Amino acid sequence: MVGGTLTSTGGQWTNAAWIQYTWTAGSDTILVETSPVGTPSAVRLENGLGGATISLTVVASAEPYGGGTEMAAAPVTVRKGAFQNVAWTGSVAGAPRVGQVLSVPAPAWKGPFGMSADVTYQWYRSGAAVAGATGQRYIASAADSGKSIGAKATLALSGHTPLTLASKPVTVAPGVFTAVPTPTIAGTARVGQLQTANAGTWAPTGAVLSYQWYRGSAAIGGATARTYSTVPADNGKTLKVRVRATNAGYVTAEKYSATRTVAAGIFTPTKSVTITGAYRFGQTLRISQGWSPAPTSVRYQWYRNGTAIKGGTLPYLYLNSGYIGSKVSVRLTLSKDGFTARSTSTVPVSVRNATMVTVWAPRITGTAKAGSTLTASNGNYAPAPTAVNFQWFRNGAAISGARNRTYKLTAADNGKSITVRVGTYRRFYDSKVVASAAINVLMPPVTVIGRDGTYRVGSGLKPGLYKATGAGDSCYWERLSGFSGSFSQIKANYFGAARTYVQILAGDVGFHTSGCGAWTTVASTGPRAVKISADGSYRVGIDIVPGTYVASGDGNSCYWETLTSFGGGFDAVLENYYGSARTIVDIPSSAKGFAVRGCGTLSRQ
Repeated sequence: MVGGTLTSTGGQWTNAAWIQYTWTAGSDTILVETSPVGTPSAVRLENGLGGATISLTVVASAEPYGGGTEMAAAPVTVRKGAFQNVAWTGSVAGAPRVGQVLSVPAPAWKGPFGMSADVTYQWYRSGAAVAGATGQRYIASAADSGKSIGAKATLALSGHTPLTLASKPVTVAPGVFTAVPTPTIAGTARVGQLQTANAGTWAPTGAVLSYQWYRGSAAIGGATARTYSTVPADNGKTLKVRVRATNAGYVTAEKYSATRTVAAGIFTPTKSVTITGAYRFGQTLRISQGWSPAPTSVRYQWYRNGTAIKGGTLPYLYLNSGYIGSKVSVRLTLSKDGFTARSTSTVPVSVRNATMVTVWAPRITGTAKAGSTLTASNGNYAPAPTAVNFQWFRNGAAISGARNRTYKLTAADNGKSITVRVGTYRRFYDSKVVASAAINVLMPPVTVIGRDGTYRVGSGLKPGLYKATGAGDSCYWERLSGFSGSFSQIKANYFGAARTYVQILAGDVGFHTSGCGAWTTVASTGPRAVKISADGSYRVGIDIVPGTYVASGDGNSCYWETLTSFGGGFDAVLENYYGSARTIVDIPSSAKGFAVRGCGTLSRQ
């Protein structure tokens, strides 16, 4: 068998001195040796020869390497080896408890020829193999609690029959937590404050922690979360928390925190306490406040100049006339079960007269022309004043003596802006002065040129826009660059209806007029007419409104032109037309002027 030794002395021979031994295993030669007759030969049966057929052939000869006589022994078959003299205690080492390490020793075996076996392990729970538990060490799990645990060691070696050894089983007890810390509580120990339990670090990890809060020694119903907000019932009582740890296969453990005494809660403002509303007669004052937590009761006491107001215990105060000129404040007292009462006062506020609201401002009616009388309305106010007074202004300066409802315009007002200011009065209300919108008094045209002739520009005649006041259709004028009489010095000219304008420029040297009547300055306003019934020139947007006009004249000598200016040059003409008087013209708002003749009446559509 494997592990044994086969020996042969080669048999007995006559006249032979040497023997050659040839050992074979199947077709493989495993040993060849030559020895003197009588010297034995031995073969060790090692691992690889298990199950092999061993044969021996000997050749006897007179010389060590000469020819001789061959003989063979009967072959033998090698059996598998057996593990013998194996030393193993079979005891399980370690505390048999969930979470603890268990182990078995390695079997001891000294094989022949220095052979050594491979050892494998398998742990068993109540006789059933534990999946994956194939080492010498094993950590008891929750599934092992209350069960028997043992191990088997199996020796294996090529050419040997495996040998399995079983340990003595042990019963596994439930595990115990190796770290059970004392929990602590974080948070202010007052009513209305959040308390947070800190469980600490439990070992082994993986435990499920649960909480229970206690008031004194009694568990608080429903208080099973990690946090707890103290309530009025906790005021003056001790508070603690219990932490309980559970883990499958472990003995449940629990620990209590140190106790803490809960003090009364305090009110914390979430916004400043202030008096809201207008501090004026006829108004109602109220209180803006915010608290955490919200009080269940708030008592109010209003004060006038530091003295408590009889009956002033509501959260609002109506300001009658008796409060005007005094200082008003309010004191609040908050209360809630389990909380310390708190009182606070507002900053005093001064009560003033009420104010009138302007519904609409005073208005001026009348013709804005020297000699006309203007009339001012009071305006409209809420509430209505009991008395009013007036003051008229010219360009923002008070007009001396103009303190009546009406004012007659004088020549001093020409070209000026006129307003009126109405002063209002009512008892217990602030006086108020309200100004009207301004009206502009027209500056009447001034005659600049009174008769036909030639005039020097700059000294006798200022550049600007002028209007002819003559009649008929024989108005002629020239803008001149000199006085030599040469046609080359005529910068621009015009012949036509005397109802016309001219723009005299700063670069002009002279101006000549004939048949145009007197020339006057031009008002900044005009009638803004929508019908043109006379030939002449008109300012667009002032004398006439821009738009589409239809001519209703007769004949074929209708002429019109839209102008960028009244300078008389061709470059001032935007568009023009000559033809039938039955025509339509668009006068754009971008045009400065419009000139027409022979077209009859033009009406804006």
